Parts: sequence; C-alpha cells; structure tokens
Amino acid sequence: MDWRIVLRQRLRWFWIILIWLVAAVVLLELGLRLFAAALPPRLGEAAHIAMHGVPFPERWERAWVRNPDHYFVLKPGLVNALQFGSPSVRFRASTIELWAGGGIGFRTRPVDYFVDAVVLGDSFAFCFTERADCWVTLLERDTGLGLVNLGQPGTGSHSHLLILQGFGAPLKPRLALWQFFGNDFNDDYGLFSANGKLAQIEDDASASDDDGGGDASEISAWLRTRSALYAVLESVLPGWDRFRDPNQAKFDERYAVTLPSGAELRFGQRYEAEAMDMSRAVNQAGYEISRAAFESAQELVSTWGGQLVVLLVPTREEVYESQTAAVLGDELEAIRSARLAMLDLCADLQLACYDALVDLRQQAAEGELLYYADDLHLNPVGNRVFAGALREWLDENGLLAD
Repeated sequence: MDWRIVLRQRLRWFWIILIWLVAAVVLLELGLRLFAAALPPRLGEAAHIAMHGVPFPERWERAWVRNPDHYFVLKPGLVNALQFGSPSVRFRASTIELWAGGGIGFRTRPVDYFVDAVVLGDSFAFCFTERADCWVTLLERDTGLGLVNLGQPGTGSHSHLLILQGFGAPLKPRLALWQFFGNDFNDDYGLFSANGKLAQIEDDASASDDDGGGDASEISAWLRTRSALYAVLESVLPGWDRFRDPNQAKFDERYAVTLPSGAELRFGQRYEAEAMDMSRAVNQAGYEISRAAFESAQELVSTWGGQLVVLLVPTREEVYESQTAAVLGDELEAIRSARLAMLDLCADLQLACYDALVDLRQQAAEGELLYYADDLHLNPVGNRVFAGALREWLDENGLLAD
C-alpha cells in the first residue's frame, strides 16, 4: 500500500479521535457547570470557584468592614443579611446601632429592657449561627438575664476594651462577659501594626499565604479559574494538587476524622497554628496589648461595682484531642499555647475566668460534633452546649443571683 495513503488514513483517524476528545471535554465541562449543585460538596465547591471565582453558592457581602480603631466592625442596619463561614456554613445576620452616631452595628435587639450583662468578644460572641442558636441568646433565655451582645468579628482584646468603654459602660451592667479565643493576641498585634502604633515584627515562623498552588504554571492557574472540569480533576485525581480557594480556610487534607456519629471534623488549619503559637514574637507583642486591655477593663467595671468575667473558648483541635493529637504532634502544643497563656493571665490579674475546654470535651466524647466540619466556629449544637455549661458555672460561682 502506498505510504501516502496510509498517512492520510492515520491523519484522518487522528482528527476523528481528536474531535471526539474535544467534544467529550466540552460536554463534560458543560455538564459539570449545569449540575455543579448536585456534585458532592468538595467537588461542587471546586466547580463553583472555577465558574464564579468564589466557592459560595450565592452572592453575598460580609457583615463587617475594616476599621482603624477596632480592626473590624459590623455594619449597622443590616436586615437578614446572608453570611457564609464556609460554602457549607450559612446564616443570616441583622444589626442595629445602639444609639445614633455610633457607626457600629451590633447583633442584638434594641435596648428597651433592664441590662444585667453585656457580652464582649469576637466572632464566637457574634456567632456563626442564626441568632436564635447563638449561645448569647440561649443564655439570656435560660437565665432570664437581660443581655446585650456587643460581639464584633475579627477583633482582639483592645477592641473589646474600646467597645466596653463606649457601649458597655453607659449601661453599667452587673456582669461584663468577655469571650476570649486564642487568636485574640494575634488580632491585637495586627490592629496595632496596621494603624502604626507598633512597628511590624519580622517573624520567621510566619506561615505562607500560598494557596496550595503556588508552583502551578500559568496555564494551570488560568484553567483553575475558568474550567470546572480541571478544578474537579484537581480535587480527585491522585498526584494532582487539591484545588483551593485562597480566601477560604486552608485545611491540610490529611487532617480529617470521622466521629462515632458519622460526622466529619476537619482540623489542622494553618491559620490557627500561626495565630496562636505563643513562641512567635508577634503573638507575644499582642499578649502585652491584651494584658493592658484586661487590666483597664477590670478597673473600669469595678467603678460601677460590676464583675468582669472572661470566657475562654477552646479550639476544636483541643476539644477533640483524642483524635487530633496523633496527627498534629507539636503543632497541637502551639495551638493550645494561647489559651494557656490566657489562663496564666487570669491567675496573674486575678480575673474571674471560665475555661470551657473540660465541658466541651466531655460532650465531644459522646460523639457530638460541636464545631462545623469545615469552619473553626461552634455550630448550633456547640453553642447550646457552651451556653448550658456557662450557665451552670455562673450559677455555681454565685454570679446569676443579683
């Protein structure tokens, strides 16, 4: 047979196969785009990021904005604003101003009642749940106390002091419940560094902001933001990097456990190890800022005969230590170091402090998932457990009775 005829036949088959391959890829791409919502959550997230640039199924705006005095503050006047903690964690938030001209929103009801206590804190006081499921709401319901929630996401202890001075002090509450989470020292450093009150510290221990795809080629980077098929393949094929959204919590895929209830808990978020490691100079600097804030707050609350109470919320890595310790190793010690530093500060300043670790760990041992599977915050069950344990602690310490 003439070699030219053979070559033409092979070229014809090559083009036929190529056309079919292209058609198959196009059909797969279109199918994934059409049915992205029906994919398993991890694959659906990857497809959604490629299609829309964000992992969330609906458009939304964060309820909080940057502020030079507080780091972040809630926008006032929100009405059932949709919020996401992760693609699977959604809730709605409404905010009010406590009085005209404040410019800061609060997730609380209008103060037309006697105020027994104000709640200060970060996103764990704000709550990444519906307001009805927030521990502040549950504590108010179960105790009959009049509570005002002054929680502000993304803030540290210095901001909480300013909120206490500006919005708590005029109410002169009998109790000032100050919620603490381990990244508050880091947030204090971040605030003072951002507004020029503290020189930026070079910290070699700082984790990279790489989203897991920093070594990708330009073609890969282009495909990641445009092809649902490519994004899904990166999520499932061995040897391919997990497709990640750099704006989302950066979990190491090795760090996940299935609890007896069948629920999955993901942990080992790089942010937490970085923000809570008290061997880091930035967190030590934030600790000194926080210490000054607690000293000032204790003195301020005493001027009207009130009681400052610090509420320590532990991380999910600590609560589920029986599952996380073998994987995290020394990293777990870094994560717990901020809470331990706060406990030392409680003793040093003679603060009344409630550490929820034992109570949450006891409930977790029964197989309860108290945190979201892919977000660091307490879920509705965790908020309920925290509220109940806190109520018992307050009662045992004679702080519920007027």
